[in-house]
Amino acid sequence: VGACNVWSEAGPEKREEIWEAHRQYTLEFYRFLTTDPAVPEHLREELAEFGLCRDEFPEIGHWSPQLYVREGRRMQGIYVLSQKDILEESEKDDPIAISSFPVDSHDCQRVALPNGEGVVNEGTIFPVRMPGRRHGYPYQVPYRALLPKAEECDNLLVPVALSSTHVAFSSIRVEPTWMILGQSAGIAAALSAKLDSKTQALPYPTLRERLLAQGQVLEMPELPELPPEPVSKKGIDPKSLDGLVLDDTEAELKGAWDRSSNFPNFIGSGYVHDGKRADGRSIATFKFKAPKSGRYQLRCAYSAHETRATAVPVVVSSGGQETKLQIDQTKPHPVGEAFSVIGTVTLSGESESTLTVTNEGTDGFVILDAFQLLPLD
Repeated sequence: VGACNVWSEAGPEKREEIWEAHRQYTLEFYRFLTTDPAVPEHLREELAEFGLCRDEFPEIGHWSPQLYVREGRRMQGIYVLSQKDILEESEKDDPIAISSFPVDSHDCQRVALPNGEGVVNEGTIFPVRMPGRRHGYPYQVPYRALLPKAEECDNLLVPVALSSTHVAFSSIRVEPTWMILGQSAGIAAALSAKLDSKTQALPYPTLRERLLAQGQVLEMPELPELPPEPVSKKGIDPKSLDGLVLDDTEAELKGAWDRSSNFPNFIGSGYVHDGKRADGRSIATFKFKAPKSGRYQLRCAYSAHETRATAVPVVVSSGGQETKLQIDQTKPHPVGEAFSVIGTVTLSGESESTLTVTNEGTDGFVILDAFQLLPLD
């Protein structure tokens, strides 16, 4: 993370050193994945079957001779394309291309947390797409973004490391856009030579006419209508269920919990999960009063999946008694059921009871949807 910052200024020897550091990191990480007991055995065995591609780069040990450097130095030209140009001011007076790849940035730096608590990767921007569509916001790339300032350089066209901010470049940096910009730059260079004109002085109408004649798309596209909105997912109404139901919306949440409704058949409006953090800091506490003293069957609603935790800790405290249980959320519910039985608890109807769920020592996503208490006495 961040090695491209050094790569941009490095000479051949330093770049060879950076390449070797990446190769060594990959080898060491792969060794960890295939040998370390911290990795589950079935994953170690599966990953051990992997390897370098046998029919690529055999002369250098099957490693690519070139690193993929996602971003390096860029020109600061006549016009600097920015996030605002993509999302708000998409039309230009001198367009030479239309692009619509989503704004999409990988991590830029890794920061160590104080007291050795871990690291945080910064700079990620998840793909910014138009609502309801798979592509990003269409925008025009201006000819000026390919041109250096006249006082700094003339007769230069830069279609790849063009004048743009980090965010804008994260959208431009794909092959189709670069192919279009390269084509436009080539035509501009040919016209400049033919007209004996500097590239900055090339009349845009002349360039536009030639681009259009060769089939270049310069106007913003008319997007097709979106399909009707899908029917929203509806959960099971807690009020329609028997017994005492504790929905996740009633819990007192501490630590990090993420709300979701991706998996169907949830109770209420959705559920929360701990993001597979397993740090013991995600704590949910229900406070309730049983309608009467006695034994109750405790049932839990969750969306079963192989990525879920296999031993979610649950503690029920009531009338001075404490009952500890565990939930295997990888196991599906009985057919036709939204809950699974996890145990029996004794509750006092005279005082407040609590039910606590944590992600202490868990091995997957902890799902908090709802609990149901059915009287047995």
